[in-house]
Amino acid sequence: MTFKIYAGPASPYSQKVRGVFRYRRIPHTWLVPMGGFTGSNTLGNDIATVSTPLSQANKGVVPVVEYPDGTHKADSTPIILDLEAQFEGRSLLPVHPAMAFLSYFIEDLCDEYLPLPMFYFRWLEDQEWCGRRQMTGWNGALDDETLSAYATNFLNRQQGQLGILNSIPRQAMLEQYQRFLDAIEAHLSSALFLFGTRPSLAEFGLFGQLSQYIIDPTVSSILKDRAIRTFQWTHFMDDLSGIEEGAWAMPEDCLTDKLAQLIASMAPAYFLMANGMKAQVEGRDITHDLNGPGYRVKCLLQIKQRFAELDEDNQALLKPFLTDCGCWESLQFSKGEAAQVIPLTLG
Repeated sequence: MTFKIYAGPASPYSQKVRGVFRYRRIPHTWLVPMGGFTGSNTLGNDIATVSTPLSQANKGVVPVVEYPDGTHKADSTPIILDLEAQFEGRSLLPVHPAMAFLSYFIEDLCDEYLPLPMFYFRWLEDQEWCGRRQMTGWNGALDDETLSAYATNFLNRQQGQLGILNSIPRQAMLEQYQRFLDAIEAHLSSALFLFGTRPSLAEFGLFGQLSQYIIDPTVSSILKDRAIRTFQWTHFMDDLSGIEEGAWAMPEDCLTDKLAQLIASMAPAYFLMANGMKAQVEGRDITHDLNGPGYRVKCLLQIKQRFAELDEDNQALLKPFLTDCGCWESLQFSKGEAAQVIPLTLG
């Protein structure tokens, strides 16, 4: 039984999914379907020039995982959780409910916040290099004229999606990024994993995003100067198939100042962004959104739902820690939100 992962050449979510398959020792193949993407059209069913597995899957995003039965699924987190249901051993979910919640929460912080500094520097400072890199990755051998044309198309498309990022001063974004690097570097000075001697969903959320941070010119230069442990840890996380399962730690050993610092380095911008997008999708059906504002709102509500499902003892255990992180109030449902939760299902 072999799964097929169809990926993008600069997709952090593709790297995240492959990392999970490797760690869990689930048979799979990996392919970036080349040809047909000119930089201005859309991945998936809008590619008219070449029939690829992505066009056949009709998803429009990467990664797409083809299951052994021939069905295609998109959206990295539901795919990973589906694997949890299908395969025993080497689970990514801590057995303690409160630690499992933190693993979910950190993964979502990574998925929804960490792309922003990378996207900012990728398309405002390193745009030419990144555009040419991705168009080469999507198309293989291209002559200079075609590569330049495709890269220009792609750059225009990506810069058109910057939105509010265009208005953020460089120094403010740099300082956010440096706070995150300092926080993860501090944690890696004493432990390779967050919840014991084995990786959780949270680590793969971090790894997926960092797989691009160690490549793009500006962010990788800053990371190499400031966070050597983080640079090497990202390479380490790429293939954990040879690492034995390890053990989950007790909550008192996990709820450290270093973990609080890591969460606090991402959470304020995460909540600010997601809450700001509620007005953009008000009154619209976001059930099937796989990216953009609607998806971010779905993710926030899903995290709040997971927190609300913890029993009183586990919420009490987390309250001092989450208060120190500045997250306790932000994780509570506001009036009417509980009725708006849409489960994240396989796309």
